[in-house]
Amino acid sequence: MLAKKTLRLPRPKELTSNKLEDIQDFFRRILEELDREYRRLWQDVAMIQVDDDGWIYFGGKDTDGSWRIGRSGTAWNMERRESGTYIAKGAATA
Repeated sequence: MLAKKTLRLPRPKELTSNKLEDIQDFFRRILEELDREYRRLWQDVAMIQVDDDGWIYFGGKDTDGSWRIGRSGTAWNMERRESGTYIAKGAATA
């Protein structure tokens, strides 16, 4: 399993002035880093679609690496598409 990148935010000690411009710049840098992290986390989810087969797809229905979730019987299933086939990755049962 690959280690996830740690979110790097500016530390309060990096704020060396109480000037309004410096404080605004400090918070601007924090917001930029949060925005970059948000986009990195969701870059693979180009679209979410609900298909008429009852599954909710994260990514293209026919694209390897896409995920889908849906109900089968009394279980809520999570599957990932690998080499053209959806493989079960987890389930929650009632």
